[in-house]
Amino acid sequence: MFKKIIILIFSLLSLSNANEEEKELSNYLFENYDKTTRPIKNYNEPVIVEMGLGVQTLESFNQKEESLALNIWVRSNWNDNNLAWGNYSNLTFLSVNTDDIWTPDIELLNAASKPEIYTLKGGVNLYDTGDLMYSKPGIYKYACSLNLKRFPFDTQNCTMIFGNWVYSNKYVFLKPYDEEDKQVDILSSFSHSEWKIDKVEIRTRNETRDCCPDDEYHTLYYSFLLKRFPHYYKISMGMTITLVVVSFIITLMSADNVSRTGTAVFIPLTILALQLTIADKIPIVGYFTLMDQFFLCCFITSMLCSIESGLVFALITTKSPWFFKLIDKLGICKTELEDNQENDGEEEFEDVINHLSKTQSDSEINNNSENIKMKPIVRSNSYNEVIGMRQRTISPKIEIEELKTEELNENKFVGSDVYKVINFDDKRLNLTAREREIDDKIFNFVIYLDNTIRLLLPIVFFSYIIYIFSFEN
Repeated sequence: MFKKIIILIFSLLSLSNANEEEKELSNYLFENYDKTTRPIKNYNEPVIVEMGLGVQTLESFNQKEESLALNIWVRSNWNDNNLAWGNYSNLTFLSVNTDDIWTPDIELLNAASKPEIYTLKGGVNLYDTGDLMYSKPGIYKYACSLNLKRFPFDTQNCTMIFGNWVYSNKYVFLKPYDEEDKQVDILSSFSHSEWKIDKVEIRTRNETRDCCPDDEYHTLYYSFLLKRFPHYYKISMGMTITLVVVSFIITLMSADNVSRTGTAVFIPLTILALQLTIADKIPIVGYFTLMDQFFLCCFITSMLCSIESGLVFALITTKSPWFFKLIDKLGICKTELEDNQENDGEEEFEDVINHLSKTQSDSEINNNSENIKMKPIVRSNSYNEVIGMRQRTISPKIEIEELKTEELNENKFVGSDVYKVINFDDKRLNLTAREREIDDKIFNFVIYLDNTIRLLLPIVFFSYIIYIFSFEN
C-alpha cells in the first residue's frame, strides 16, 4: 500500500512538471508571435499548404435545388518556422488554438451556404519541427449541376472547388497531399439510401480572377462521382409495365365487346398518376430523361390500345347508311354485287333447301309418301320484311323433319320447322345486299388489323423497354 502511494505522488509530480513545461514552451513560442503575418522567413517564398478530405456522410442531396451537402473533415498541413522549438524542450507535440496562430484562408469556392463547423473545441496539432496539422470538420453544402439524361440509371459528377480566398500562389501555394491515401479518405461507415460514391477524381488548376488578372490561384477540384441506387424507381417502372401488360391482355377480348374499350381507357390515367409521384423528386429540365421516355412509351402504348379498341368497336358495329355510301364512293371495297341483286340471298337459300329436299334417299321418300305432305318453308315476318340472311356456308346435312299440323299464329311459329338464321335485333337486317357486302369486307379487314396490332405492339414495346433498362449497366 505504501508503495502505491509513493508511485501516485511521483506521477502527480511528473504530471505537474509536464504541465509546467507545456506552459513554459507555450509562453516561449507565443511571446513575440504575430499571427497576422505569413510564417515564412523569406517574404518572396510561398507557404506550401497540403490539403486532403475525409468524407464522413452524405447529409442531403436536394435534386430540385441541385445542391449537395457532405459531412467532411478538411485536413491541411503546413510549416510555421516561428513555432519550431527544436531542442528547447523535450516535448515533441503541443496542441494550440486556431485563434492564436496563422492559418491559411482555404474556402469552398462554390459553396451554396455557409459551412456548418460543428466542433465545440477545435485545435491544431503542433510538432517540434514547426509542422502543423489542422483538421476542420463541418457540413459543406455546394452546388451540383445535375445531368439527368440517364435518370434513374444516372451517375452525377458533383465537384467541390477549394482554393485560397486572399493569397495567390506568390504567398500561399495550395496542393493535395503527395500520398494518394491521404488525398481523399472515405470512411468505411459511409452509406446513403439512394447514392454511393463510385469514384473520386482530383484535379488542380491555376486560375486568374477578375480582381487580380496578373496573379494566379492554385485551385483544387474534388469530383465525387455519385451513382444512384435505382431500386425505388424500378419498382414504379415494374408496376407501370404491369399496367401495359394488362392493356395487352384486354386487347385479346372480342373486338365487338364494348367493355374492352371501357376498361382499357383507365390504364393511361393510372400511368399518369405514377409519373406525377416521381416528378416531384427531380428538377424540371429542358430535355427528355430515360424515365420520361419510359413513361411516355408506356402511356402512348396504353393509349394506342384504348384508341385501337374504340376504333375497332366503332367500325364493326356501325351500320349507318351514310358510312357505307362514303366507303362505296371512295371505292375502297370493290365488289361485283349491284343494288338490284337484293333478292339473291333469299333465292339462293330456297335453291339450297329445294336441292337438299330432292336428294333424300328413295327409301325415306317411298315410306312416307302417303302420310307426309311437304309444306313450304316458313319464315318469320321479320325475315320476309327485310332480307337478313348472312352469306354463310350452310352445312350439307340438313335434316328435313315432318312438319306438324298445329295452327300457326300470326307472329308465332310452333314446331321444329323454324330455323333461327340471324338475331332478331341484328342491324344487318336493315342493310341492302350491297351494304352487307361492304360490311363483311370491313369486318374482315378490321379483324386482320386488330390481330396484327395485337402481335406487333407488344414486340415494339418490350424491345424499347429492354433498350431503356440496358443503361443500368
